[in-house]
Amino acid sequence: MSPPLLHLGECVAGACAAVPGLQEAALALLPEGLLLGGVGEGRDFDREPLVRCAARSLCGAGVTSTLSTRLTTFVEHLFVGHEQLIVILRGVRYPRLALALSCTKDTNPAFVMSSSRSALRSLETTLDLAAWEV
Repeated sequence: MSPPLLHLGECVAGACAAVPGLQEAALALLPEGLLLGGVGEGRDFDREPLVRCAARSLCGAGVTSTLSTRLTTFVEHLFVGHEQLIVILRGVRYPRLALALSCTKDTNPAFVMSSSRSALRSLETTLDLAAWEV
């Protein structure tokens, strides 16, 4: 049985505990960009930029390669900034689910991506999102 929806923040915190250099994380429902839960300093409102970034990155029209005319939709994004890494992942079991994380820039991007995938897998198997009609 899934934990109550009011405790989604605790579920996100537990699933993302192994992500190296984690600063904050947000679990969102797409395409609405609804924040379901998060972890990090500050309030939920402070995680809103992560949610908006996930919605824009994952709900876009896709990208057409110069080598192909086929439209490609990305399900993972890694943005490397001057001060942090931003990881955005689309759910596999629940494609309307997105996990967005920010980590310190000193962490290994491969470890961050790997542990972020594990965190999302953990959330998808733990949570029953039928109440959200996902």
